[in-house]
Amino acid sequence: MAQIDIPARNLATAEALYGATATGNWALAESMLCDDLIITEAETLPFAGTYSGKGALRELYAKVLSTSLGEARIEVLNKMAAGNHVVYLLQLVPPVGEPLELVEVFHFAEDGRVAAIKPYYYNSAAVTAAVARANG
Repeated sequence: MAQIDIPARNLATAEALYGATATGNWALAESMLCDDLIITEAETLPFAGTYSGKGALRELYAKVLSTSLGEARIEVLNKMAAGNHVVYLLQLVPPVGEPLELVEVFHFAEDGRVAAIKPYYYNSAAVTAAVARANG
């Protein structure tokens, strides 16, 4: 039996997940997520909280897209995979203001689906300010 390269599989899944969400293909995106997915956003953010279940990512996207960050361009600075984790170093580039740096950490279940996502913003005050600035 051939051995599976778990980190490569997980990185490919994360890439596919980013692609599916970027095009609004939620059926495909949700097929890559565990039924009990957990996404945790810091309490210092405008979209703070814990989102759970297969629809959690879609719910969070709707919240983020309803802010000025919905107009931000996402730049992938780097990505890496080890074991059951994939980490992306990202920059959100809003139409106005400075880029916002963040790290997204994906935890994968043994079956290769995403079990948890934790975004870490370098400066959550800058995120809040960017949203407030756009909302006038």
